Amino acid sequence: MSFCQEVKRELCRVEPKKLHCREAALYGVLRLSRTFPQEEVVFKTENKFFADRFAQQLATFGTLVEVRSDLRRLKGDVPVYTVCVADEYQRQLLSRHFSLEAPGLHPALVERPCCQAAFLREIFLAFGSVTNPEREYHLEINALNPMLAEELFLLAQGAGIRFKTTRRKGCEILYLKESEQIEDFLTFLGATRSALRMMDVKVMKDVRNKVNRATNCETANLKKTVSAAGSQVQDIRYILEKRGLSWLDEDLRELALLRVENEDLSLRELAGRLSVPLSRSGVNHRLRRIAEAAQKLREEEEHPEE
Repeated sequence: MSFCQEVKRELCRVEPKKLHCREAALYGVLRLSRTFPQEEVVFKTENKFFADRFAQQLATFGTLVEVRSDLRRLKGDVPVYTVCVADEYQRQLLSRHFSLEAPGLHPALVERPCCQAAFLREIFLAFGSVTNPEREYHLEINALNPMLAEELFLLAQGAGIRFKTTRRKGCEILYLKESEQIEDFLTFLGATRSALRMMDVKVMKDVRNKVNRATNCETANLKKTVSAAGSQVQDIRYILEKRGLSWLDEDLRELALLRVENEDLSLRELAGRLSVPLSRSGVNHRLRRIAEAAQKLREEEEHPEE
């Protein structure tokens, strides 16, 4: 089961108890339907439980509702369920009762915070989706037109949820891409368990990211150390081959021999192994002197007459 399906299953268990909340819930789906009341189809969904529940709630208004499934039309391996009101007269009664012909939202149906939650919950169940937080943070609602999108935006904003909007295939899309906003929205709708799961996933992702950053940093430092050590060993071996260690200043000889015999040691580890311990910066300074000596020797070998 996908994360989106788990969220919707949890929301389907939230039953509006008061009449005004049940009306707000029904109003949300009917208002955003692309076909109702002109056509019999209210909405289509993969969630049979939600389709049956919505049909039962609508039936309490004396409406004859049918839930159809066409197994020949599958979305993946899941059948699509269609909620229909076939009788045109009943569709018109519902249209008048919920003021569906009005261009905007009916204020009286969504004025209470509990009704706003019920209204947005059913809209999300019918027309919304949320991605797996393991991959990315993204929740969206497919609205009908710019006016409805703006009113939904303002309604959610009043509850502290700040949607963003875009347009896709001729439809207005309200979406959230910040984990905190998605968590707040799911909590507002009643999906507290799903919101907590998102928080857990976010914590684990943050931990993994910190571990990865630390590992990458250590790897980069190790590569830098190995590269620097390789260059230092080349310089010392060049001096050994051309002049011998006695050519170096006395204070550099022990360090040069120690570096050649221990290519994998860090500067701090080299410092600790000297007969007279140095600081890390002291070791680094002496290795730079060795490099300069090697470079001077190379130049003398390349231009002996100069």
